[in-house]
This record gives sequence, C-alpha cells and structure tokens, in this order.
Amino acid sequence: MLDLKTIKTKVNKGDIFFIADFTELGNYEAVRKSLQRLTKDDCIKRIAKGIYFLPKKHERLGIIYPHAEQIAKAIAKRDKARVIATGSTALNLLGLSTQIPMNVVFLTDGSARNIKVGNQTIQFKKTNPKNLSIEHRLTNLIIQALKAIGEKNVTQEQTDKIHTIIDESGEQELIYQNLTNAPIWVQKTILRK
Repeated sequence: MLDLKTIKTKVNKGDIFFIADFTELGNYEAVRKSLQRLTKDDCIKRIAKGIYFLPKKHERLGIIYPHAEQIAKAIAKRDKARVIATGSTALNLLGLSTQIPMNVVFLTDGSARNIKVGNQTIQFKKTNPKNLSIEHRLTNLIIQALKAIGEKNVTQEQTDKIHTIIDESGEQELIYQNLTNAPIWVQKTILRK
C-alpha cells in the first residue's frame, strides 16, 4: 500500500505527481485509492482528477499551491508534449500585465483539454508544430505576449519593458536568434529600439 513516506522518497514538497508515477507499487486502482486516502487524511492535496501535489507550507501563508505554469509543465512532461503560455498568461508571466487570468491558456502539441483548479481553468489548445518550434521559454513568452497585444496596439512602454527583460535575461543572443522564427511584425517590433 502506498504511504506518505513512499511518496516523499520520489517527490519533493511542492512537486506535482500523478497516479501513474506510483503504479510500479500496485495496480492503478490500488494506487488511486491510496492517494484518495492520503488526500482525505490531508497528507497530500488533489489539484484535479488524477493530479496531486505534496504540500509545501509557509509559516505565514499556509499551503503554497502550484501555479498554472507549473501544473501545465508537469502535465506536458507526463504526456511527452510541449506547451507554451499564450495570451494574458504570457503577458502576466512577463510582467506586462498584473492581472492574473482566470482562464490560463497554453498552446500544445498534446491533447486539447481543460483542467479546473479552484476558480481557475487551465486550457490546453492544440496548435500547429510551427508555433512550438522555438524551445526557449522567454522567447516564446515575448512572441505570445506581443501576439496577445496585437501589432497595432503595442506601445513604446511595452516595447521598452520587453527590451529590459531581454537585457536582464543575459540571453540576448539566443533570443534574437530565435526571433527569426517569429512573425515579421514581431521581429520588427523587438528589433526597433
């Protein structure tokens, strides 16, 4: 039977895990029931159906829940798929928007699906491989954020903020190299100082 001690040998506090991560210890149904019991006993937390995490506690804030990007990356790793944040999610992750989206959208080459996490929905939208051809996270966030803003709506303030992000990343060469795969208007927006 799966217990908390066994989970802690494979999973760090704050990490996300799935039923399939422990099926070498028993059949799927037995592992699922053990995880249900551990959730009921408040040893682990359930994010959504079949998705759990080992709680990490902060002395003042209490339990720190995984954020949407962390959940999306864990699901992508499990499914051997690629994901990139898009729209308001990309804007928020870059600091171009302070609004935390209630519908967090990721483009993927995996299965399209929605996962409800508390009041938030994580949406995986199927996309063509070209949109996922750049493997560098920051470059993808910049491209997707600019697409969300729209070519005609990008302000000088937003462009300046993106240049600051690029300069502070220490990965300028890699970002500019990857931008050759971005839409022409995105390239022109970034290269125009």
